[in-house]
Amino acid sequence: MNKTAGTIVLTALIAGALIWPGCGDGKRQTKTVRLYAGAGLRPAVDELAAAFKAHTGITVEPDYAGSGLLITRARMDPEADLFMPGDVWYVDRLHEQAGLIEAKTPVAYFVPVIIIAKGNPKKISGLKDLFRDDVRVALGKAKACQIGRTSGKILKKSGLDRSGIKDPLESLTVNELGVWVKMNNADVAIVWDAIAANFADSVDVVEIPKDKNIISRVVVGLMKTSKDKASARKFVEFMTGQGGQEILARRGYRTKAP
Repeated sequence: MNKTAGTIVLTALIAGALIWPGCGDGKRQTKTVRLYAGAGLRPAVDELAAAFKAHTGITVEPDYAGSGLLITRARMDPEADLFMPGDVWYVDRLHEQAGLIEAKTPVAYFVPVIIIAKGNPKKISGLKDLFRDDVRVALGKAKACQIGRTSGKILKKSGLDRSGIKDPLESLTVNELGVWVKMNNADVAIVWDAIAANFADSVDVVEIPKDKNIISRVVVGLMKTSKDKASARKFVEFMTGQGGQEILARRGYRTKAP
């Protein structure tokens, strides 16, 4: 091989090593956003991620869990891009614990509601009915998810004690609570209004009085650990822009303060 041909081959090999996905130091080569999202946001986030990729070519990789579990996952990931749990409290808590939040942006609101089997066969009309012996109750685990953490506070505002509920089923995610009522494993559960909307074909809703309710404010935190903050910011802008807010609203999520 002559000198000129050898130089061309060597240059091609170096260029290929630089651009070929998976080569090099093992870091992400393509544009991917790692999002830690509350399980209750999944119906909207799945659609948001798909629409965002179609628009920009950037992949969003969501990791869903109850917010109490999600905060640990986000803290332990050295390349986490975004953290969007079920309430701003967890974002603030993560920053207090580890100083990992660079910025936070409002996205949506969660309003707790009571869901019951279609037709309301147990004649449930409010929070007090959760304490009846003939009613099977499902609640989120207080330390695992925001709806579980909030449910006890809502009951307390009404002069009720969560510990007085007889043998409640407890879940790590709000989504599972909806499934349990739908599948007749429970008669009643406290969930987000958006979750109730996604189970509208099989459950009815009993509103919690506004003065006894506690609204959760969903914000997304940009992580200081992000390796591609430009892509992460683009997804935040997409979620909070007109197109993203329309997707959230269509999926039953409130984009305006209740």
